Amino acid sequence: MKNIFTFFFLSVINLLFLSTSLIYAQERPGLSMEINTITGSKGEALNYESIQGSPFLYKDFASAKALCCNEIAPMRYDSYSDEVQYKKDNVVYILLKENPYNRIEFLDSKTILVLESVDNESKYFIEVVSGKNLLLKKISTKIVANSDPKKTGFGKKDETATFVENEPSFYLKSANGKIKLIKSKKDVLDLYPEKNKELNDFLTVTKIKFNKEESLAKVVNFLNN
Repeated sequence: MKNIFTFFFLSVINLLFLSTSLIYAQERPGLSMEINTITGSKGEALNYESIQGSPFLYKDFASAKALCCNEIAPMRYDSYSDEVQYKKDNVVYILLKENPYNRIEFLDSKTILVLESVDNESKYFIEVVSGKNLLLKKISTKIVANSDPKKTGFGKKDETATFVENEPSFYLKSANGKIKLIKSKKDVLDLYPEKNKELNDFLTVTKIKFNKEESLAKVVNFLNN
């Protein structure tokens, strides 16, 4: 009898805990964090104020929303940790990388971030061209340590660090859902084998540069017409 009572008591506690967790997850779809400190997917704890430059798409929080939902909140995208942060009740959260929070629109700039799975990893991309076929731009940032004795007096080294933008990379997402990093004509043709001839003619005539956003936008607009 005692064992039955203990089992019943623990079951009730577990149900209450699960219900509370689900309610909390619905109200706060993310992990809380300290402002200017990141504890993100890279497994690091950094004080951003001690690093020169910025890893954010926009310096300040800007009005944005997940396109699944109506709620508008201050958000910003961190291109170093590849995370979207948002504020609610003066607390900063990291938005969960999962559905339905897979499309984020920054309202003032109309920039749309989309969450896609590439090489079995969820990553944020800027949607450059929308439609049946998409042009996606991947931006990222690295931290470069400065160690130059010429920058300080008395032979001391400047050991500050700086956020430095990497060169962006571009991906095409076809109408059938395939995503490919684009570096050459072959990458485009491999993604659209059924349109090889007409697409090859277009790429040749228009002299597409495969590392230029404007050029690749022409390709996607051609595919969407």
